[in-house]
Amino acid sequence: MIDFGHDTAKAQAAVDTARRRKLPVPSEIDDTAAMWQVVMDALHMRVDERPTRDDVPATADELRALIESQAHAHRIAAAHREVAGAWREPIARRYNQLVREQVDGWIRELQVDFLALVKVLAKQEKKLPAELDAQRIDLRDPAISAPWETASGAAVKLDQLVADRQIMARAASQDLGRDAQLWAVAKIDEPSSEDVFGHKLRDEVGPALREWRDLRNQPIARWLHLARSPHLTLQLATPGEVEQRQATMDRWHDAVQVVMGSGMSRQQAEHAVTAALRG
Repeated sequence: MIDFGHDTAKAQAAVDTARRRKLPVPSEIDDTAAMWQVVMDALHMRVDERPTRDDVPATADELRALIESQAHAHRIAAAHREVAGAWREPIARRYNQLVREQVDGWIRELQVDFLALVKVLAKQEKKLPAELDAQRIDLRDPAISAPWETASGAAVKLDQLVADRQIMARAASQDLGRDAQLWAVAKIDEPSSEDVFGHKLRDEVGPALREWRDLRNQPIARWLHLARSPHLTLQLATPGEVEQRQATMDRWHDAVQVVMGSGMSRQQAEHAVTAALRG
């Protein structure tokens, strides 16, 4: 039984995913996994079931020897469980740490396939109408249905790839915060003071993000929307980069609040916006 605090399940899932994606798994991880299995085997060491009538020996001497042998087996099993329990935490921590150290590299290696699929999307979205709602798009027109089918295949592969990225990322940290699902696959440029005073968040970026949320049940259209957006760059994030991307949006919102809620002069507001954008 793997107890809370010694859980290697997320790390094991990340390793399995990396191996399935044919990504390099250091031998040290496998060596530590083998040690973890030794610990698990020792923790589950048991002796024979309680004796039955059919097990009763013929003589008292035979019974005495049998009891002594079984008592010895019980002591050995109990000792194995106790000693293995002491090794469980350090080996689990070592295994989790070794996997955690590989996560960034694994995700970066996924980037090659991710960007190749994004290129397919970018090419197809140019052939499709502005309206991407699957219920409104005319798939009877071959000029539309062909690029839509190609984009659909790319979207399915992207969803699979991102799901694998999430499995790996969970071995290192949790992607938390608003729109973490978006920031795991896309980044936004650092806003400038001109963007803030020009209401770019209100008029352009905000509506683009709302449309992405509205398309949550339409994965093909959602990916095409991201590929089409001039405000977002599709790129897989390592776990720490998700928080960085969210922080960029937070700074932009903070800067907008400075402009909206202050009675400062333009010069004072510019200084305040610059400070807010720096975080």
